[in-house]
Formats: sequence, structure tokens, C-alpha cells
Amino acid sequence: MNAVDAKSRLSIPAQFRDVITARTDGRQVMLGPGHADRRCLVAYDETHFAKLKSDFDARHGASNSPEAYAERAFLFGSTLTLSIDDAGRVVMPAGIRKAGAIASHVLFVGGFEYFELWDPWLFMAHPLLPASQRLQVESEMETRGLPLERPTA
Repeated sequence: MNAVDAKSRLSIPAQFRDVITARTDGRQVMLGPGHADRRCLVAYDETHFAKLKSDFDARHGASNSPEAYAERAFLFGSTLTLSIDDAGRVVMPAGIRKAGAIASHVLFVGGFEYFELWDPWLFMAHPLLPASQRLQVESEMETRGLPLERPTA
């Protein structure tokens, strides 16, 4: 878990940055809205982006059907490529922060080929969150001096 600073900068944890750098030889991360109605952000590197495009092409080809258009707009039209600075941070534009409901802190959740960025209070409110994972997040929040209930203002 990391804080978003006053300039909308967010430090990407080293273990995530290291994977991105090793896989792509670059310092960029792609960031878009969560999937499956998850109010978070999804981050991945160019390698995963290529897989998403390949999978999309296999499903839809060059189709401009309403379904293909909607999926294309979601997968590719809402995604931003952000540069990781020398301090390991990205600047999160206001629109993408709003899409992911990101305010003051970000909880990073690994997902094999991608990782998710969550508002920690929203993550803990997810109805399918296992109790053991909730305890981990609560412990992290307590360690950082954050209240378990979302602050009001």
C-alpha cells in the first residue's frame, strides 16, 4: 500500500516495477479501469497488452459490431501509458483516478499477468473478499496509521 501525494504521484512497489522492467526492458506501465465490474484500476506491461490485443483479434477480428466496439473501447480506449520516473513513481491523471475511485492511498493486488490498484476501503468492502485477505489489509492499514473505516472528508 502506498499513498498518492499532493501532485498525484504514486510510487509503484519495487517488486512490480522489477517485473515490468524485466519483461519489457522499459519503464512504462499501462493503466486502465478494472474489469468485471471491479471498481479499481488494472496495470500491466506491453507484453500483457499484446496478449489482450491478440485475444481480442481472435474473438472479433476486424468486426465493428456493437459488442466488438464496446469491448475495444473498454480495453484499449480507456487505457493510458504512464512513464515510471527514476524514483519509481507515476503521475496519475484525475480521470483515471476517478475511474478507479482512487483517493489518498492505493492497495496493490497482484494478478499474475497484471496487478490491480484499489482504494483500500473499497477493496475491504468487496463482498467476495476472503476473510484472511481482509485481515492482511487491516493489518497493513493499522501499521500505516489508517482507520479501518473510510474517513468522512
